[in-house]
Amino acid sequence: MTQSLTTTALLAAFLLSASGVRRVELLLALAALSNTFRAFDEPSRMALVPQMVGRERLPNAIALGSIPWQAGRMIGPSITGVLIAAFGGTVGFGLAVGASAFALAMYARLRVEGHAPAPADGHALSQLMAGLRFVRGDFVFAALICLALFNAVFGLSYVTLLPIFADVYFRAGSAGYGLLNAGHGLGALAGTLLVAAVAPRLARRGLIILAGAAGMGLGLVVFSRAPGLAVAVPVLACVGFSNTFYLTQVSTQLQQTVPDRLRGRVMSLYSLCWNLLPLGGLLGGVLAAAVDARFAVAVGGAMVAVNAIVLLASRRLRRL
Repeated sequence: MTQSLTTTALLAAFLLSASGVRRVELLLALAALSNTFRAFDEPSRMALVPQMVGRERLPNAIALGSIPWQAGRMIGPSITGVLIAAFGGTVGFGLAVGASAFALAMYARLRVEGHAPAPADGHALSQLMAGLRFVRGDFVFAALICLALFNAVFGLSYVTLLPIFADVYFRAGSAGYGLLNAGHGLGALAGTLLVAAVAPRLARRGLIILAGAAGMGLGLVVFSRAPGLAVAVPVLACVGFSNTFYLTQVSTQLQQTVPDRLRGRVMSLYSLCWNLLPLGGLLGGVLAAAVDARFAVAVGGAMVAVNAIVLLASRRLRRL
């Protein structure tokens, strides 16, 4: 149902753009609707993963499962940037509609078998509060959610500002925007494949998570001062690698250790972090307007790095 509604919203955006009705308020309304649908879709999808694979294969499954997300988040916009430069913006909505319809067809073939969980006690609000109390009562889970939150609100806010870097600082236009996204996407894909290959043998997951977060933040600080594409693209590849490498470990730790009865609620909080990406873009835009885009990206990266360095003081996290 949520995928059908998302496809409908994207189709409406495509038809509006193709007919020449390109009004910001209509696109904002469609964006709000599609993110409302995602709020129901993502936690449900995440909670299904342990039912489809055994727990011993969960690290590999989560790593491989993040490949489509990385492709859609980074490599997809890089291809679209080149196509927009050649054919105009409507093609982006057209590709999104086609991809969403393909995903709907794939979901329709999914069959998941498993034991039905025992009915939860209490109303929806009390169940939500139980999930919040569980996360608040365990420092490790709270820290992992906090790492994802800082990544979404501060770290990935730079994605909103990439057009400014491509147009103003690097003077490369839509093609440069595509290359910047491709750099991050290739690094993210490399990190995903590496995790999928070595996930069962990784030791000291806590240190890997914290080092990856710090590396991503420092990489963004370096990117903010890049003089041109020759430096910016490889730096973004390193940022993408660090980002994916540590967030895949965060997701794996949550999926493997959260009790089954609370998984949907805890993963809802985790997915909420990613639905706050637009808030991060807004904060980045405000800083860019007040100072400039380079300053905004540097502040976002510094926040991610400082948060990781502070959490390094936790022995429980380091010993994961």
